Amino acid sequence: MIDALFDLLGTFYRNGDLVLAECLARSILAAIPDDPVSLQLLGLVYYRTRRRRQAVEAFAAADLDDRLFGQTVGTPAGGLPQASSQCLAAASTRGSPLAVAWYDLGLVLFRERRYTQALASLRAALAAEPEWSRARRAIARIERFSRKSRSQQPAERRTVAPRSAASSGEV
Repeated sequence: MIDALFDLLGTFYRNGDLVLAECLARSILAAIPDDPVSLQLLGLVYYRTRRRRQAVEAFAAADLDDRLFGQTVGTPAGGLPQASSQCLAAASTRGSPLAVAWYDLGLVLFRERRYTQALASLRAALAAEPEWSRARRAIARIERFSRKSRSQQPAERRTVAPRSAASSGEV
């Protein structure tokens, strides 16, 4: 059942029917509250319909990272509840109509400086369409950019020291 819902969501998105895509993403969220896959796809629809604040909120609520996606999309996502793992599997299986949405989401997340989420989304696009060279190139570019930007940050900004009670104002 969940596979059919995500296939339909992907079809609506690919055909440009963002109203129906939003409605379906909201319906999935109603059935599986806090599902990060639905949240990200809903965020993408918000972004595409010029509701940036709502999009950023959805992306922050989803905040998927590589640990949840595993090394490759399609492997069990140990950090997710079972229903959300099923959503991720349904949304990123080979041939999924969501490939274009995942790709677009990856580019949007990159623009929003959410590099880990961007890479995870692009990997989902690649899992759905393994021969998609454009997705491969985007992943390589973002990985290079991410490494370069991390290496250019001052060392004190890369390391976050734990706050002591005295320095945080707590006594």
